[in-house]
Amino acid sequence: MKETWNKIFDYKTDGNLIVLSTYKELEKEDNKNRISFRYYRYVSIILWLIIFSLIALVVLKKQSPLIDIVYVDNGNNDINSDKVVSCYYNTPANDDVSQLLPSNINPHLCTHINVAFAQVKNKQIYLTELQIKTIADVLQIKNKNPNLKVLLSVGGAGNNEGFSDMVVNHIARKEFIKSIKYTLRNYSLDGIDLDWEFPALHQYSRDAGKRERQHFSQLLREIRMEYIREKKNYMLTVALAAPQIIVDVAYDVDQINLYVDYANIMTYDFHYYTQYTPFTGLNSPLYARNSEYFYMGTLNINYTIQMYLSKGLNESKIVVGIPTYGHSFTLVNEDNAGIGSPASGYGHVGSSGFVSYPEVCNFLKVNSNVSIVEEKNARVSYLHKQSEWISFDSPQSVTSKAEYIKKLKLRGAMIYALNSDDYKGLCGKILFSNVSYNFPLSASIRNIILT
Repeated sequence: MKETWNKIFDYKTDGNLIVLSTYKELEKEDNKNRISFRYYRYVSIILWLIIFSLIALVVLKKQSPLIDIVYVDNGNNDINSDKVVSCYYNTPANDDVSQLLPSNINPHLCTHINVAFAQVKNKQIYLTELQIKTIADVLQIKNKNPNLKVLLSVGGAGNNEGFSDMVVNHIARKEFIKSIKYTLRNYSLDGIDLDWEFPALHQYSRDAGKRERQHFSQLLREIRMEYIREKKNYMLTVALAAPQIIVDVAYDVDQINLYVDYANIMTYDFHYYTQYTPFTGLNSPLYARNSEYFYMGTLNINYTIQMYLSKGLNESKIVVGIPTYGHSFTLVNEDNAGIGSPASGYGHVGSSGFVSYPEVCNFLKVNSNVSIVEEKNARVSYLHKQSEWISFDSPQSVTSKAEYIKKLKLRGAMIYALNSDDYKGLCGKILFSNVSYNFPLSASIRNIILT
């Protein structure tokens, strides 16, 4: 009973005196204890928050290297250094000697050769036996030019099917990146070129499709980070669309600028026959014609390059596409043969409207009185006879484009493709020029860009 009483009234002894604590003193003591408890509790919470934050940072760092921001700097302060002449080489259908074979490619014509096109299947790079053999044959060219870079181009027109499933999440992208590393290592390649035509464009009605633009940026970043993690000096390039209506949907240009070595801008196919565009037009004009306004005024090289620059693609990342082929049309009315004239279909020359440079020369060789018109504003030409109408590039037009590239201090030129240039030297002195050697278009471009 005495102990209970002492606890309630808090008896204290002071010598022979017994001191009785008042309720106020007890309350004051209790408040001190409460303040101390709160203080230690807050300190403990802060310490635990710091610990958990550090643990989270470590886990995120291990799981996703994407939190790092990397800018691939080409160090292109000297406008004549590290210039690019990137040449696409399409895998021949077979060993027919009439086709361009790797052994017939001038080893010093290009700085980079893109072997085209591998596919994406089951989230991995897929190569046929013929493509594997072609890669090995192209690599033999490096024996004569050790500075040549050989890349594998993945995708291309009509080969976009596997990309959507591959980029959909981190796990799928990781599997694709694993196949990139395997392919580059096993076939001794210098890098990969991604030619997806085009992110988000075909799947935009689906929620996943709308995110393809973001997923493509994530893919580029993850590939670059994997190169860095493994301390590999592999190249990463992309082929990008030219029309702004595609660019605005498909690409985060600022992200592409961060992670690629350079971008091959596909500044061609601005005009070709379709049921929706049944009229003649220039394949790859350098500038708009005086009569072209609004949307039609955007379909040229100059507008495309200025648009990419305004979106944040650095000059050192821009490689301008120059075609070695043209497009043919069949005129509705032979007497109405200007640009924008009604057409009823592809021309008879070429395949599905695609006309190689030797086919243009052959048309001139076997036909007389062919009308050739040089469009002075667009800096390209077209020809016509009867119902046949062909837009094409010549040594003069590709020289103008190469000079444009050099004037703007861009990274270089992309040639599509070596296969459709005059690799046998058949054109001779037929067209505009005294050029009589093999690959007249590609060589004209190279002579400007690399000198």
